[in-house]
Amino acid sequence: MNIDYDLVYIILIAISGVSIVLLLLLSIYYLIYWSISARPVQIVPHSDKKTKFAVLVAARNESNVIENIMNSLDKQTYPREYFEAFFIVESFDDPTIKIAEKHGYQWFVRDQLTNERHTKGFALQECINWMWRENRNYDSYLIFDADNILEPNYIEAMNDLRQTGVEVGLGYRSFTNADTNWVTANCACMFSYMNQITSYGRSILFHKATLMGTGYFVDDSIIRDAGGWIFTGMTEDIQLTSYCYYHDIYMRYYPAVCFYDEQASDMKTVHNQHVRWLAGYLAPRKFLRKAGTQKDYHSKRLQRMMTREFKIGIIPFVVFNVVSFLVIAAGITFGVLSALHGQAYQTGIIFAVVGFQFSVLYMCFVLASMLSIIRNRKYLKLSLRNQICCILTYMFYFYDFLAAFIDIIFHPSKRNNWVRIDHSGTVNNKEISNGK
Repeated sequence: MNIDYDLVYIILIAISGVSIVLLLLLSIYYLIYWSISARPVQIVPHSDKKTKFAVLVAARNESNVIENIMNSLDKQTYPREYFEAFFIVESFDDPTIKIAEKHGYQWFVRDQLTNERHTKGFALQECINWMWRENRNYDSYLIFDADNILEPNYIEAMNDLRQTGVEVGLGYRSFTNADTNWVTANCACMFSYMNQITSYGRSILFHKATLMGTGYFVDDSIIRDAGGWIFTGMTEDIQLTSYCYYHDIYMRYYPAVCFYDEQASDMKTVHNQHVRWLAGYLAPRKFLRKAGTQKDYHSKRLQRMMTREFKIGIIPFVVFNVVSFLVIAAGITFGVLSALHGQAYQTGIIFAVVGFQFSVLYMCFVLASMLSIIRNRKYLKLSLRNQICCILTYMFYFYDFLAAFIDIIFHPSKRNNWVRIDHSGTVNNKEISNGK
């Protein structure tokens, strides 16, 4: 087979050039959010009006870490008579029950445990349905994970936020162990970027936010209007976020107060998380449009625009990565072939294009991680060593999403298989350990 290697490197250069121009154009999208994220947080006024909160914690087999969040609930400045905590377990033998009783909190044992109902969303659905049957009425639900730790004024701040009219709100997601190693540093860097840059920007521009697992409150009226807790997929947070966009529900990200979350410290656990997140993200969400009534906070035109923006999300960055990956893969293939055919000049040019494309791609991840660390240095508190490791390895950490995507393509069963993530319960953050 005769290959025109001159034509090959011309095509590769053209595609590489187009991808970089595309990146520059799409960078405007990210730079807008970056500039918005520099705005100081507008502190909401304190309210004497109180919300009756139900704190819901999915706590299956989490007895080794559960007391951390209970201790933080004990220290809340919000009056105890205005919130009740429920720890959701799957067995009466779970030690979490006795720990909850020791702290004066309530527990709920699930009894609808078919194979497909082990997700956190089904746990929340079952508990809320039980509350309604028992006429246990609350104004709003606060959702947390078993490994979370709350700042002492977290619930009070969420109450103040809610009294401004916000129906779904959350604080800053900080980290108990971000500085453990390069994996935890990368996890924290990614979440910080999504929170303090993307979610903060959406909150200011559209009164919307991106829920990421935990730390948020959602009003009882929203759940009842939807026909119950219908967010039962692999990523109930993405489903609820989508629902809020579709129905124009008033959301706000409020980084003036934070809760703490434990990050995965090894790539095997990270990969299992990425599989679950991708499976949930790619799952159909059209059914969410049919439930609930439409709010009218924004014009129809603005509603469509902000919903499209949410759907687009990281797609521009993904497109650039895919194009770059194809250019690099094709370049290496044809570079090797040209070398085998003795086309030294063409081989040099082709590998030069590959090297340039990889450098641009790599520097995008370096820049993204640097911007995230700079903007979130107050919370991340990474050592210089882990900052450097994070910046240098962020691309390789991020590309596990590609491995996760391939994984769910070749292993369809993983799309609905909830893999338990173990938590150590180790608290390393100095602010928490010093009682601040």
